[in-house]
Amino acid sequence: MENPIVKTDKRELKSGITRYLKNFGCIVEEEQLEIGDYILSDRTAIERKSFSDLISSIQDLRLFSQLKHLCKFEKPILLVEGFEYFGNLNNNSLFGALASIILDFGVPVIWTKDKRDSANFIYSAAKREQFKNNREIAIRIRKRSKNLEDEQKYLIAGLPSVSSVLAKRLLEKFKTPHKIFHAKKEKLIEVKGMGEKKAQRIIDVLETKVAD
Repeated sequence: MENPIVKTDKRELKSGITRYLKNFGCIVEEEQLEIGDYILSDRTAIERKSFSDLISSIQDLRLFSQLKHLCKFEKPILLVEGFEYFGNLNNNSLFGALASIILDFGVPVIWTKDKRDSANFIYSAAKREQFKNNREIAIRIRKRSKNLEDEQKYLIAGLPSVSSVLAKRLLEKFKTPHKIFHAKKEKLIEVKGMGEKKAQRIIDVLETKVAD
């Protein structure tokens, strides 16, 4: 049996869903995603919310900003987990928001009972995308960059185990990506958060010739 790959945002790890995904047979790749919580292919990403988070994100309008970015994927999905008290949000506001999600943004809403159900859906959708529809997993997805500095940070964050924070620190020290790519290991490890193993891995990636 083939195992689907699911890219998971690191902030989702505390939810416990990755444990279920692994039990189902998923290969989980943990990253700091800029769009969505789970990426299943080059065209499909999932934003997962508990019901209480859905309500709060509607109230502070955060949801609609997230959906705007999520729609950079051809097949975006909003997964809502559980069902609780509406809080301060009345029925009309909730249903109006759901209508906007589906009709204005064109994002389907999937409701699940609990974390295990959520993981089961993610696993099933990943299998269908990667094996039935022959879609490749997206390598890196980002929000649209606003300036040259953002482009540089994005480029540096593509190095092994380099977060956006570490990318910023590297640029502050070396000033340009070119100088980072040509830096010696002893200079790299002078940057806060850059250990010797991480620096060596970067050197290996940059200097190792790919076999023919």
